[in-house]
Amino acid sequence: MPKASCARPFLPAVARTPAGVRFLVALVALGAICAGCASMPTGRFDTLVAASKGVETSTAQTDADLVKLTRRFMMFSPAPGPYRVDSFAPVVEVGGARLDFDFGPRLEPRQAALGVLAAYTEVLAAFARKDYGGELDRATHSLGGSVQRLAGHVTTSAAAKQGAGVLATAVNGLGHVITERMRRAALRKAMDDAAPGIAAIVTFVKEINVLGATAATTMRDQMIRKANSLTVADGVARLQLNEAVQAVIVESNAILAQLKQESTAVDAIAPAHAEIRDAIDQDDRAVLEKLRTLVAEVKRLQGVYSSLK
Repeated sequence: MPKASCARPFLPAVARTPAGVRFLVALVALGAICAGCASMPTGRFDTLVAASKGVETSTAQTDADLVKLTRRFMMFSPAPGPYRVDSFAPVVEVGGARLDFDFGPRLEPRQAALGVLAAYTEVLAAFARKDYGGELDRATHSLGGSVQRLAGHVTTSAAAKQGAGVLATAVNGLGHVITERMRRAALRKAMDDAAPGIAAIVTFVKEINVLGATAATTMRDQMIRKANSLTVADGVARLQLNEAVQAVIVESNAILAQLKQESTAVDAIAPAHAEIRDAIDQDDRAVLEKLRTLVAEVKRLQGVYSSLK
């Protein structure tokens, strides 16, 4: 008997079989052959894209808040002496050590790394949907651009750069014309190959989050210490100082909560990715607990951000 395929199922010759029986035989044969040819569930890939983009968006908001806190910090800690152009440069002495609090440039590589991760998930989703002609090409091009942007930052770790390259290489072999069974196998292999790259990027993002939390805590404590050293009489001036100090505390606490939740959310991407890879051959009714956890963490992250603003 010739080998069956998803594209053209082989039906046995039944020349002398009654028409009704031939019809039933055809249905049975077609069902047996196409059991492994069912369309691939794509909703889980779309969910992974949405979750990755959710982390990316929330992190960008936190970065803006951290830069704003840095500017407030410089208002509390100008350079000594008469005002100069560089009086509010983000370099100050803390405990006898000169510290650079120009944190914006240090946050940009982390944002670029999250952009790589989000672009990679978009490539997976496009390939799962078999959108070979348009969306897959655009997603692959976007991933290449994201990898280049990450590599362009001098403070990006070697491991993060290598991890981004792993993601780009993993999906580079996804073909445009491929049978359903081969497509599933290609997708599984791409996700297997990409796993180390995801781990490297997640580690890099979490490392920057730790540095951000340390900076926010240091700036908060220094501003409170400086405010306590000021001599301000009761009245309008005192109320204005109270308002400034309260803003410092509220903003820094919000940033610390956001950074912690962002690390938790990005940490959930790798397990969800692995679970989706293992469940490629399951139908949409399959329960994907790791993916559910990721979605819950992203929602919690967005809730933390909105509740603390």
